Amino acid sequence: MRTVKNKSVEDKLHAFLKEYASFDDGYWFPLTTLKKAIPVIAYDLDELYRHGEISLLEKVFRQCGITTVSTFQMDSREYFENDEISALLHEKDADGFNFPWTVETFYFDDTETWLVYVSHEGTISFTGEPIARTAGEIIPDRYLYR
Repeated sequence: MRTVKNKSVEDKLHAFLKEYASFDDGYWFPLTTLKKAIPVIAYDLDELYRHGEISLLEKVFRQCGITTVSTFQMDSREYFENDEISALLHEKDADGFNFPWTVETFYFDDTETWLVYVSHEGTISFTGEPIARTAGEIIPDRYLYR
């Protein structure tokens, strides 16, 4: 894992937010209401972890062929490259599992065909095709963010 400040990544994310987000502050809770019609689905991440359903998240990434991700944390404006998504999903702190939802975090790769957003309110949003469709097929509706 390499941590860098990367202005171009930050600029791309802000441009995406400006174009697609339904409000202007760059804060999506969760990323469900968009100005343009792109596939998006959001889940209660806290409930997934509480019920031991990390494997469902792993399955979504695996079925989409996603193993390595880059991350951008909005609060600290930090950019991380080449993280194994399965390791991130199982990361623990003193309280137990702590998939980085303590800060607003975006997950993506070089394909720019999907975006995952995790909010500190305990939601996870899958944006883009096929990741939103795959998540909808794998994760039970009872975990949908409502």
